[in-house]
Amino acid sequence: MKLVEYPQHFTPDGSPTLYLDPSGAGRPGWQSNAVALLDAAGFTGTVLNPQPAVWPAAPFGWQEHNLRRFGAVLLWCPTGAQHVRDVQHHVLHRSRTALVVGCDREERAQRFIHAELLGTMP
Repeated sequence: MKLVEYPQHFTPDGSPTLYLDPSGAGRPGWQSNAVALLDAAGFTGTVLNPQPAVWPAAPFGWQEHNLRRFGAVLLWCPTGAQHVRDVQHHVLHRSRTALVVGCDREERAQRFIHAELLGTMP
């Protein structure tokens, strides 16, 4: 697995790419947990992380520059269904990028968002 974190430059190499959306407000470190899980699972592609532990969040330009290069975007615990629709609008209509959304159904608010997404998204 190749890890590209802000502010590193990303050059596509033809391998699968997964972008860790800076969603999950109030959940510091979820990206590093996702990277560890992907590595343990044997993911052989490139993971783009805009929020590495040692840097502040990437400015919009870093994400915008790489937007069309993502194979999939992972959102964890989005702030709401509108957040998911915004990502879908900005990312998916520009490319063939897949969108993967995870909700922590142990939390009441996330259960509500999960139900709303099931009712409004394909």
